[in-house]
Amino acid sequence: MPFKRSPMRYAHIMGYTSVTYQDDGNCIISVGYDGDFRIWNGIGDDDPPTVCVGEHVWAALQYGDRVLVATDLNTVQAYKYPSLDKDGIEFRFTAFVTCMAKNKRFIAAGSEDATIKVLSVDDGEQFELENLEGPVLSMDTSKQDLLAASIGDGKLHIWDMKTKELKKTIQDLPKVKSFEAVVHFSSPTFEPKKGNLLAYPNGKEVILLNTTSWDVVKKFVNPKLSTTLTVCRFSPMGDYLAAGSESGDICIWDCETGKLVEGDKPYDANPITKLVWNPKNNGELALSDGNGQVGTVTDIFVEGGEDDAEGADIVAMAEKEDDDEDDDAFDDLFNAHLKPDERDSENDASGDDEANENCIELEKLKSQVMGPTQKSDGAMSDAGFDDDDRGTVRSERLAVAKSYPQQHPFQPSSTPNSLEHCYLVYNHVGIVRRHATDKENSIEVEFHDSQQHHGIHLNNFLNHTMAGLSETVLAMACPNEDGNPSKIVCINQAAFGKREWTYTMPGCEEIIAVTASDKIVVVATDSRLLRVYTARGTQREVIAVAGPIVALAAYGDHFLVAYHSAPANEDQHISLMIVTCVNFKLRCREVRVPLTAGSEMQWVGYSDRGSPAVYDTAGMLNIYHATSNLWLPIYNAEYLQTKGASDHLFIIKVSESTQHVQLVLCRGSKYPLTTPKPIPMEVKFALPMCDLESEKECLEDDLVRSLYLKVNDADKLMKETAVKLFALACKNECEQRAKELVETIASSHLIPLVIKYASKIRRYHLADSLAPLLPTFQEQEVQEEKLEQESVRENAAIVNELQHINLEAITKKDTTPKIKPLPVGTKKPTNPFRKSTAAATDGISSPASSSGHTGANSSNPLEHLTGKAIGFSASRSSSSPSVGSKPTSSSVDATGGQDENRPQNSGGGTSTPGMKFLPWFELNRDDLQRKHPEADEQQLIKIGMREFKVQQAKGASSGAASSPADGGSAKRKLDASDAPETGVSKLAKFGFVKSG
Repeated sequence: MPFKRSPMRYAHIMGYTSVTYQDDGNCIISVGYDGDFRIWNGIGDDDPPTVCVGEHVWAALQYGDRVLVATDLNTVQAYKYPSLDKDGIEFRFTAFVTCMAKNKRFIAAGSEDATIKVLSVDDGEQFELENLEGPVLSMDTSKQDLLAASIGDGKLHIWDMKTKELKKTIQDLPKVKSFEAVVHFSSPTFEPKKGNLLAYPNGKEVILLNTTSWDVVKKFVNPKLSTTLTVCRFSPMGDYLAAGSESGDICIWDCETGKLVEGDKPYDANPITKLVWNPKNNGELALSDGNGQVGTVTDIFVEGGEDDAEGADIVAMAEKEDDDEDDDAFDDLFNAHLKPDERDSENDASGDDEANENCIELEKLKSQVMGPTQKSDGAMSDAGFDDDDRGTVRSERLAVAKSYPQQHPFQPSSTPNSLEHCYLVYNHVGIVRRHATDKENSIEVEFHDSQQHHGIHLNNFLNHTMAGLSETVLAMACPNEDGNPSKIVCINQAAFGKREWTYTMPGCEEIIAVTASDKIVVVATDSRLLRVYTARGTQREVIAVAGPIVALAAYGDHFLVAYHSAPANEDQHISLMIVTCVNFKLRCREVRVPLTAGSEMQWVGYSDRGSPAVYDTAGMLNIYHATSNLWLPIYNAEYLQTKGASDHLFIIKVSESTQHVQLVLCRGSKYPLTTPKPIPMEVKFALPMCDLESEKECLEDDLVRSLYLKVNDADKLMKETAVKLFALACKNECEQRAKELVETIASSHLIPLVIKYASKIRRYHLADSLAPLLPTFQEQEVQEEKLEQESVRENAAIVNELQHINLEAITKKDTTPKIKPLPVGTKKPTNPFRKSTAAATDGISSPASSSGHTGANSSNPLEHLTGKAIGFSASRSSSSPSVGSKPTSSSVDATGGQDENRPQNSGGGTSTPGMKFLPWFELNRDDLQRKHPEADEQQLIKIGMREFKVQQAKGASSGAASSPADGGSAKRKLDASDAPETGVSKLAKFGFVKSG
């Protein structure tokens, strides 16, 4: 029964036309020189949907819900199918793309510019095959990840895409200088079931090669053919091979017997440009020619002698399709061209299975352990299972044994090292590029602030593949290669003299991650060890990690370690070690990372205020709130309206103070290009609050930001937003909601504001109900301060570290004025009639020693200045305070704790009783400006006012504390010089010398 050819239909204007099938075989897709994309519902469709996607279209590839289209814009544009909404760019070339091919693991595209680019579907890696000396004409991929491409220089190249190795080159094919002038495409095609055969047309014959030995297996020839062949293609099951000629002839051979299938003659003598089989394996193929026409060939079956009943061939093909892959028609041909030792080993293995009684049969073992499989049809039928049940049981059993890979280590803010030009680091400080080409192997460092540091260009002798960059430190690391051990090399920009230091990893340890801040450098090795160094090169600690390390990040004295805390399933189970280094003391807190379902970690780092932040491949950015020990979502990549489905975000900086994320939008790729230099953009934090269109919800969003994020003027913003929400609730007659808001915030500073506003709008009942809350909130705040003081030595150490306390309290010299007793020679004679007291045995008491810390068992009154400041427990002292002990700082609250929101006592400011603020401010302006260089004049006055009030209160309390122990003694007479002074200040002067 001969095959049938449909008349060729006009589809596009004259020129190169390509055709392909929808992956389910229901529709035919054609593209042509007119730039149209047509979807044919069968060759008889009189009105196919048409979309113009470019000026010229050269190729199309459809799979799943996507279709790739190669246009004259020198790109491979992805579209959603069948809506044809743009879905990113897969490839970019310097000339138009001529052909594409795909298997389960790779997508390849060839161009007129003599280059082929291959994209890995699994990890997104892209590599390039170049220097081909001619345009790429046609290509195909195999199940064994081989790529065959015919080039315009008359050669056919075959690569292994997994190893990027060139396996074979075949010459003596037709040559052409431009793709637009090509007639003989010499299109290669792999046998689809196993991929062990490669066919390509050459002249009037089709040649079959063995992909193992590259020997010629067979040649298919049509003796009636008058012109040369241009294209060829295997059928979906590999049982037929079709070829098209220069004059429009279609030749089809039965691959098993080599018999030529008879069929209709061509209607038009136009060269065949593309030939593709229907994926349904229904004996149908579609073809296109150089005149812009499309047609089909149907009823492609070999005559079976007497068995010509209707549907008999279809049944035979269905049975053939259901046969096991081991019963392939090409097995004899393939084995005939194997090497003798390979063929003998296979035969011996099969013979031993039958002869050896101790041989373990794989299928028998599977049936014993996992139950009957699909091959045990008889056993399954006896047990009463039908085909559907059998498939369900097998799929459920296989699902139990399925494993999921864990995420590999990566460097945040970097691009893959497989690229010739890649980013080792691209963060808010600068850019570290690595150039690894045949002509150059170097590292280039570019700082965003060129006034602070000059750029650096280094020869990459050690082949560094990782780097960390901070304001003062550049850290680079190399793996074990060619017998050379792994090393860490650092350059300290702020050091004097020798700025570079290096360490070699012991044994066979290999560095897998590195990070640097202005104070520490941290290295992670494949032995699950963390090696911590100072910025100047001193080895600090070696820390063991309880799982495979994923990534590192550093900020000041803090660093993060992301590691796998459990085996991966559908999700990655990653935890964070948040470590703080103060002197030679470490503290660590461990938290789980909130990744989106099915995603991986893409970036981890710190915000500009030191809060840990994590970004995953699903586009969700979360920030860690240390006080609450919770993660807050602050941005989703889907909120960016200009982002396409195939675009990705590359995070550079998270600014918590300004509520912005600095990033690079990567069009059609996961990583930014090195040339040209990408332009960063800033997007505002977008918390996933509900209904942000209304005024109330916007104010609620601002309130949450001010309460949980370290924004500029957070306290002021919180008060303003709370008052606005309170006013809005009153305006909407929701007094209970207004009162609930005040009760929830529970701030004693907010109560006077809302009471004043409620009275102003004549909500007297609401104002009266809010008044009793003020003493309650004040009492709560005092209790909270006491609880904080009690738990500071145990639980609040890490919280204070992560809130980035001012470490100047540790390193800065204490300039607090010392209150010393009078010299012995200047002391007035003591009254012999004065009663002796227990306090006299301790000497003259100071304000610090008389403020509730008396007795032999009292603790050191200064221990909170260091213990609370650095977050560690201070050891208790069994001795009583000495005479010369320092007074408590103004930054220490009434309960002994330190509040970083209160002004710190620099010691330089002195307040004389009775002195006004302005003279005091002029006297201490320089000290205040040195302590707060970022403050403007108005802020400096506010800070000075707070310090002035604190010192005035301290002076008053010091005078009261230094009063005589025996309150019943007689009062002394006033001198003339003491007349303008108060009693408290005079008593303070009686026991101490005035400072200054």
